[in-house]
Amino acid sequence: MKKILKFIKITFISLLSIILLFIAYLYISNKLFLESKDDDNVKYLAENNVQIGASIDEKLFDADFYKSQVFLLGEIHGYADNQKIDQEMLFFLNKKLGIKYYIAEMDSLTAKKLNAFLFLEKEKNKVALREVVESIKRRIPQQSSQELFDKWSAVHDYNQNLADSLKITVIGIDKNFDDESKGSRDEAMVANFKNAIKKMHLENEKFYGLFGYFHTLQKKTESGRATFAAGLKDSGVKVTSFVSYTIDSEMYLPKNPQFPTPKDEKVNWINADGPLMLVKGINDLKELSKPESITLFKLDSKNSPYSKSQNLITVKSRAFGENIVPLKDASATDYFQYVFLLRNSKALTKLK
Repeated sequence: MKKILKFIKITFISLLSIILLFIAYLYISNKLFLESKDDDNVKYLAENNVQIGASIDEKLFDADFYKSQVFLLGEIHGYADNQKIDQEMLFFLNKKLGIKYYIAEMDSLTAKKLNAFLFLEKEKNKVALREVVESIKRRIPQQSSQELFDKWSAVHDYNQNLADSLKITVIGIDKNFDDESKGSRDEAMVANFKNAIKKMHLENEKFYGLFGYFHTLQKKTESGRATFAAGLKDSGVKVTSFVSYTIDSEMYLPKNPQFPTPKDEKVNWINADGPLMLVKGINDLKELSKPESITLFKLDSKNSPYSKSQNLITVKSRAFGENIVPLKDASATDYFQYVFLLRNSKALTKLK
């Protein structure tokens, strides 16, 4: 009996030691990857950031910015503040540039149903909007939420003050679910976007849309996978990409068969500073932001260190998704030009 107890004790101590060593390894490894604050980066960022309030501040947008034909916001799905940013970016670009075409990570049938809702002049058809939000769950479960419903409801209200010819219209450019053609989703989105422009005679129009983070990268990474934004840029379209990172925020993680989720379907351990997702250089942005805020940083101003650095585009994922490793000769600004840093964002919530 004593031998058994001794064996159990030794086994327990050994397992505990291994766990503690693993935790220590993760902590040290994460610290080294994230890097300490860089004074040169912080100095640049201090002059190239603005805090976002109830609307978008155009302080960081120069004449070259407005020459873009396509503006993209890339999110990691599941954070409530991304829906707020998306709504305000759409309203800002509509008022400033007259952008009325919203390109979306949804199929054409879903977009058609959403447009029917947006153009309805009488009382809102909440049942129809609910069907649209529920249908999005099929492709992006983490985006189908009350906040998504509320955003499109607000766009409907916004449309009521516009002439029919100026109302915001959604163009769904993702693959239809019955599309069995070969090629990636991103390649299909590029083709569908170009076909929509040709079919609707929109060659002189500008466009805006919200997509998953990876789709908005303007250059291939070491994985070699095509991206929507890179496909547009390679075909001569001028694109501006914004990406969104989070600190101290909660992600909506709906129940699924792939991995266990908490009862409340919220997790707070997938942020840009770890422990399971790490964005190199994020501490420089964290230094210049406040808790419970949204801060926008411009990376491509004159003499920007990010035009020669791979900080903010080098991402390590320890659990979800894949590592983002930029090409050796590429810099952060080759992939995107702006970063939104969300601090203490709430998670998206289930549709009521």
